[in-house]
Amino acid sequence: MMEIFSVFLLTFSIILSKYKIEALKRVGSFLVLSCILMMLSSCCKEEKFAPHNIANISLNLPKSFVIKKEPAEDSQVYSISKGDKHTGYIYYGDYKPFEEDNYMVTVEREIFEKFKNNREIKAYLSDNSDRDYKNGIYNANYYYYDTINRHRAQIMLPKKMDKGSIGVHFDSVDIHKNKMAIIVSDISEENKEVFLKVFKTIKFNP
Repeated sequence: MMEIFSVFLLTFSIILSKYKIEALKRVGSFLVLSCILMMLSSCCKEEKFAPHNIANISLNLPKSFVIKKEPAEDSQVYSISKGDKHTGYIYYGDYKPFEEDNYMVTVEREIFEKFKNNREIKAYLSDNSDRDYKNGIYNANYYYYDTINRHRAQIMLPKKMDKGSIGVHFDSVDIHKNKMAIIVSDISEENKEVFLKVFKTIKFNP
């Protein structure tokens, strides 16, 4: 009798364990599915864009961003912010193309030692300074050209997330040969994605 009761308990515990495992599997599957649905939902909720006009330029920015005109002498300057956080600037007028001229590359150790702690010009020691300088090895950003609404644009993207800027530069955007640039200092991955979309919306009106 005891043997039969022991077999019954063993069988019952096996069945109970099986149901527990199945229940845990179902709960786990439900949690994974819920996470996937939440991620898809957040991806689908893209922020709406609103149009803005500066001189003969039109562009679209997310509605959460605010453009404010700032005091300037030689060109028009507009700040871009989101809430209380400053994001970047829009420049219209006289603005040179992007380049990094705040460092030097040298093969001479004496020159390197002289300038390595300089705040204005950073020095780098190299075994092939011409190659490294031409290839932009020590640049904080990547640069490339793109065509946006039939206009040639210089695009700037940071190499690292803690250094550099996001930007676009247009040369000669009207009959007066004014330039236009957007420089974004808040270089989060989110802003990189957002402003690459913003750049594509820029148009120049006659």
